Amino acid sequence: MHHPMLEMPCVPALRRIAGETIPRGSSPRTRALAADAAARHFLPYGEQAQLYAAFVPPQGLGRILTTAHAFAHVHPRLTPLIRDGELIVGARHRTTSEEVVRGWLPDGTDSYVDSFARNTPSHRPDIHEMALRGLLSPQGSMNHKVVDYARFLRVGSAALAERARRIAAERTGEQQEFAIAFAMGHEAMIAHAETYARECLRAAETADPGRAAELRELARICARVPREPAETFHEAIQMLWFAYMVAGDGVGRPDVYLNDYYDADLAAGRITPERARELIECLMIKLHGDYAEGVYNVSSIHTMTLGGVLPDGSDACNALTRLFLQAIRSVRLLRPTIYVRCHDGTPENVLELAVEMLGEGLAEPNFYGDTPVIDGLQRLGVPVEQARDYALSGCTEIVLPGLANWGAPNGWINLAMVADEAIGELAAAPTPTRELLWQILERRADELAEVCRICNEWVDDQREDGAYNATLLMPVCLEKCRDIVHGGAASYMGHWEAIGLPNAADMLHATEVLVLNERQSLPELLKSLQTGDPTLRKRLRRLPRFGNGDEAVDALAARLVTIMADALERRGTPLRSHLVMGHLAGGENMHISYGLRMGPTLDGRRAGEALADSLAGSQGATRSGPTAVIRSLCRLDHSRMVAGNASTLRLLPADFLDQERRRNVVGLIRTFVALGGSQLQINIVDAETLRAAQADPEAHEGLMVRVAGYSADFTHCGKMLQDEIIARLER
Repeated sequence: MHHPMLEMPCVPALRRIAGETIPRGSSPRTRALAADAAARHFLPYGEQAQLYAAFVPPQGLGRILTTAHAFAHVHPRLTPLIRDGELIVGARHRTTSEEVVRGWLPDGTDSYVDSFARNTPSHRPDIHEMALRGLLSPQGSMNHKVVDYARFLRVGSAALAERARRIAAERTGEQQEFAIAFAMGHEAMIAHAETYARECLRAAETADPGRAAELRELARICARVPREPAETFHEAIQMLWFAYMVAGDGVGRPDVYLNDYYDADLAAGRITPERARELIECLMIKLHGDYAEGVYNVSSIHTMTLGGVLPDGSDACNALTRLFLQAIRSVRLLRPTIYVRCHDGTPENVLELAVEMLGEGLAEPNFYGDTPVIDGLQRLGVPVEQARDYALSGCTEIVLPGLANWGAPNGWINLAMVADEAIGELAAAPTPTRELLWQILERRADELAEVCRICNEWVDDQREDGAYNATLLMPVCLEKCRDIVHGGAASYMGHWEAIGLPNAADMLHATEVLVLNERQSLPELLKSLQTGDPTLRKRLRRLPRFGNGDEAVDALAARLVTIMADALERRGTPLRSHLVMGHLAGGENMHISYGLRMGPTLDGRRAGEALADSLAGSQGATRSGPTAVIRSLCRLDHSRMVAGNASTLRLLPADFLDQERRRNVVGLIRTFVALGGSQLQINIVDAETLRAAQADPEAHEGLMVRVAGYSADFTHCGKMLQDEIIARLER
């Protein structure tokens, strides 16, 4: 995601939990580090930017070697930053008194529609016009991903560089240049870590005896990793962080790929669960404050996946799963976004802990049902062992760690506008019929999918850089001697995220009831809609709507999912095997942006009002309780939406007051998973509290809400977005 830089206040060092303000962190060390990270905001990357700007590349080099020389120049020259008490070291920036306090304020404007319209093919003004009116929005060739942390920890930079040098000796031309560039990057990563080893030894000279011993151990670790494979849990976490500073985005499945290190240390007596939790808390603090701090005041830049199943299909939850959840619960920082993958064998104690965290106001974790994702990926040709290893990245985008470039996303499509324009076309027909309506919808979905294909191919062809940093942590690219953008990954699909499915279903149902059943004049209805007829709007708002368990409305939504998914999946590009569908309003808040571009619609929505903020129903439309929402959601085929979804279930603080009520919430989650649901996120707040926060933001700092596919402090959202969030909770 690309966000404008806007002035931003610091977030509070303490978070309000269940009405009380309590410290962050489970130990004195992590309490101090977490409080510091929560209060610290400044413009990152300043030193990196200066070093890159000053670098003069050698003459006559190709693109990737020029990039590699720049990386090799900058990375080892970054000034090491070690904060007091840290057990994990490294930062992508340095703090100075001159640095600017800034951040991205999620505001809900429609600026993204114009911005993304620039990504349409220059030779197709018709597609540019579609994008400007908000029918679709191409984003780019590659956005979110998870690199191959597991293999990197097992192999190390020295072995990867050596392998690349051997390949370079055997190849010629661009492949040789790629291999040399790959080796240079890993050699620079080693050199960067060695600067931290030296700085730790220097700092140890003046530290007290206890801290000096910690610094000497950190020096040993930084001299060893990432040069060599990690051998201990502490080494693995430090090596993970060194890699993340290079190619951070999704963290992948750390409870899976770190578990062997933890088990070995535990068996050898080198670590205790308490020490492991402290190290994990240190990593969480780094993820919040030392990667993209100051730019993104939302949770979606760093996404972590826990639980699920292993490649052999067995349950993946282990002791680390709970330790990660406990650490996240303890430090209570905005980032990362947490997903707990769920299946019928997910341990009860994992879900109980997750629900306790939600009840404390963390807005994390979120949940993903494994079955439809794995089934959907297999249907698209992904081997079952790989499909079972999926992770989340960005807001809720599904990716394959270390193997894929699936766009994540390549763009958005406005399903509400598809339905609205189809209904408008039906109004021109002499005799509107149900069959004609669906013929129009199928044709329009097919035409839109073809435009998506054209845009996908265009943005792939136009991207010149090869995402060098991410490529370094994708060893699969080395074997092909191609970067992750231009064919080096093992799998390519095109992710297109739909917006407004609930609105579309409600519009289609209104057309069924009023026009096809009651035989009202569709042109007259649309004319009354445009004039703002209050009687018509009241009738529309009282019709059954998606998210209330109504079978007729849900069937329309399900059919529309099938039509759009079919149209996308039967298309590919020279790079991408399939285009695939999801339903996501992410950090760009496209449900607001698209709504601002649309007039009044037959779901009772006024001109300019936001579209549905999630798959779970339009704002204020879900009147029948959470079980009805789940019934509606699970009547959709989630295996056809493998780009990723956002489905927000709205509960109240009272639903979490005691163990019995929390168990009921666990039961809701299990029901959702058993019925075939994929993504589920839970908001626990009421409109009254949010209005109070609008009136007195200082007294409500730290009030976390799920906005779309991400969490944010409600008091740090723009007023337009705040109003839209409140509207979701009003009946």
